[in-house]
Amino acid sequence: MKSSTLLAILVLQALLVSAAVAKGQGPKKPCCAECTSWSGVYTCDDLLTKCAATCKTCVPVSTDKGTRYRCRDFLPEGCPCKTN
Repeated sequence: MKSSTLLAILVLQALLVSAAVAKGQGPKKPCCAECTSWSGVYTCDDLLTKCAATCKTCVPVSTDKGTRYRCRDFLPEGCPCKTN
């Protein structure tokens, strides 16, 4: 009885660990070419024809070529970009 309980606990723990690892490997935010830094936090300034699927906060920007979109999410640490 004790061995089956221990086995069940180990299986559940393995499932939780693998789920946590899988969640940490979700879609990564792409780095951008130009960005703005505010207090060490970077946001992307690239204008796109449509918002990236990984972007949570997309802002429309009017341009002479029509509406473009800018992602206002914070960039992940280590993303190189040219600061404006």
